[in-house]
Amino acid sequence: MNVLSDFSGGRPRVFLAVPFSDAFKRRIANYRSALEPLFANVHWIPPENYHLTVKFFGETRLEKLTGRILPRLERVLESCPAHELRFTGYGAFGGPRNLRVLYLNGESPELMALAGAVLEEFPDERPRPFRAHLTLGKPRRRLTREEQRINEDAVRRWRQEGPESLGLPPVDAAERIGRVVLMESVFTGRAVSYHERVDFPLAR
Repeated sequence: MNVLSDFSGGRPRVFLAVPFSDAFKRRIANYRSALEPLFANVHWIPPENYHLTVKFFGETRLEKLTGRILPRLERVLESCPAHELRFTGYGAFGGPRNLRVLYLNGESPELMALAGAVLEEFPDERPRPFRAHLTLGKPRRRLTREEQRINEDAVRRWRQEGPESLGLPPVDAAERIGRVVLMESVFTGRAVSYHERVDFPLAR
């Protein structure tokens, strides 16, 4: 465990995540660019914010974070191996009328095992299976009827005929994962940025 920088306050909003290299983020941005013309009024995630969330802790007292959570995370993660994470397809949470997230689907047995160990140590209040996904965009809450129609039509065609029917390029992108990090969400007005605070190297 390596402390990279200080937290911004006494109750930081934190999560454990897989970080990506700048080169990989630029490559992933090409898939986002392919999605953009197909959907209306979506908040597209800036490439500099790309990451894959393993466990969301939320606002956490600094004393609890440093005294209890970080030591337990270090113990859980110390034997988890470095691995390759490959993204192989597009995904969407929600149906045509309630689309919530557009993402890329990741595959890695090692990451699944890592997430399982972390979630066993820190169970969610409402447990659900871990899904390795990299969020590309989220439709905004208020859509016009035309924007809603555009998104519904795209999702229906996606679900019925596959994403290739929309002219999307096949997804094939991999990154070697040698660490996970505790990140802090920092809000400035309506904008959010993610800052790496604590680094957990994975076993070689």
